[in-house]
Amino acid sequence: MKTVCSIVKIIETVMRAIVAVVAVIIIMFAAYSLYDTFYINQHAFSSYELKQFKPIPVEVNTDNGKGNGDGSGTDYDQDSFTRLKEVNEDARGWITIYDTNIDYPVVQGEDDLEYASKDIYGKTSITGAIYLKTDNAEDLSDPYNVIFGHHMDNGAMFGDLEKYKQEDYFKSHLGGWLYAGGRYYRLDVFSVMLTDAYNDNVYDIKKLTISERVNYILANSEYYRLLSDSDREALELFEKEGVSVLDKLQKSGDPAMIIALSTCESAITNGRIVVFCKATPVDYKDIPGFADNGNQNGGNGGGNNNDNPTVIDRLTAIGHPFGSEKWAFLNLVCVIYCIAVLLPFTKTKLKFRQSRAARKIRELYTGYGYSGSDAMAIIRYGNKIKDKLNRFRTRVNVGTAVEIFILCSSILVFFLTEDMTTPVVMCDKYTPVMIAISALLFIIDVVCFVYRDIRILTPEEVAQMNKTESTNNGN
Repeated sequence: MKTVCSIVKIIETVMRAIVAVVAVIIIMFAAYSLYDTFYINQHAFSSYELKQFKPIPVEVNTDNGKGNGDGSGTDYDQDSFTRLKEVNEDARGWITIYDTNIDYPVVQGEDDLEYASKDIYGKTSITGAIYLKTDNAEDLSDPYNVIFGHHMDNGAMFGDLEKYKQEDYFKSHLGGWLYAGGRYYRLDVFSVMLTDAYNDNVYDIKKLTISERVNYILANSEYYRLLSDSDREALELFEKEGVSVLDKLQKSGDPAMIIALSTCESAITNGRIVVFCKATPVDYKDIPGFADNGNQNGGNGGGNNNDNPTVIDRLTAIGHPFGSEKWAFLNLVCVIYCIAVLLPFTKTKLKFRQSRAARKIRELYTGYGYSGSDAMAIIRYGNKIKDKLNRFRTRVNVGTAVEIFILCSSILVFFLTEDMTTPVVMCDKYTPVMIAISALLFIIDVVCFVYRDIRILTPEEVAQMNKTESTNNGN
């Protein structure tokens, strides 16, 4: 019977250990998933690092005769966008809608699915990028251009297009700008349409003439602003003559093309929200905010966009010293384990009592404070027990110093090799190092903080036990 009970206890211990391990794994995976979701949602917004590539024009005075071609002795510097092309050669332009989160570079893939699952840096991402329809010209010189973006519930990417279903929002968010083909365009929102992904009149750029397109858009819009006769004539002229008339349209202030911004509608399967803008070629000085080197302080929509760095303040984005593109969740877990082992002293609190007991034995070697057999045991085995406890105290002191060193090492390694502003993964090439550090800490803890001999109680503990026993007997 005793053997059966022992086997049952062993099985119970094993089962508890398995349940504990499974619970820890589930908690770790849940934490990883929550952080990953948080990271995806937050980094879908246009970041400060990304905005460093924003093509903000600057007039650069030149003394060597170099100018912008108009005799003014200045040069319009879009060096930031040139650097973006070096990062991703698929970059085609930049689009901004005032007082919204739409402030992104525009890319163009080999097909209309490539950048639905790939970000501006070419990395796999469920948030994708803002991308131009493959059928459109690279410089957005078609009379009708379609730009796609994911609908993020937190308003990132093209998530704010959902708000255009509200008439008040539509009327108050009508302005923006576009950079494409080395030119700047003022964007004026004139229509919002609810449709589906299979509407050729919206997504087939060659099916309709620009005049037919405008008539269809206005006839099927939720909200719209009528285009003037001058606007229609300018759109038809650009459709007929192409980029050769851009300078003429810039001087007249008439639109050259239509830009369609498309995203999913959350309430309907295959539903789409499309916001249409007319794009007018302009000098950058005619775009609100560009006159003061990129500090955008308003637009046609009356919004503010003051979070863009000025040209002077723009810096080159850098990673951490080892250039990792992602950080590992397991590495963070290892650091947390090292902290949990050392700082709370939850595992060592009882063991440090042994150290205090050794000190008590030295003070009470004659048996003072003990009674009966306890006093005799101290007298008979005092020296032997005292030596063992003193050795244990030494191990505890050494172990504490070593564990502090290991903890500091784990924190240092983590912060030198991991950048938590990058996407999270479960493990990376530094994970074996972090696991080895954690394992070493565990071994030190077992070797230095486990007292393996019979423990002698202090007088206070003996008194407490006697008090408990007398209380129980009294019942």
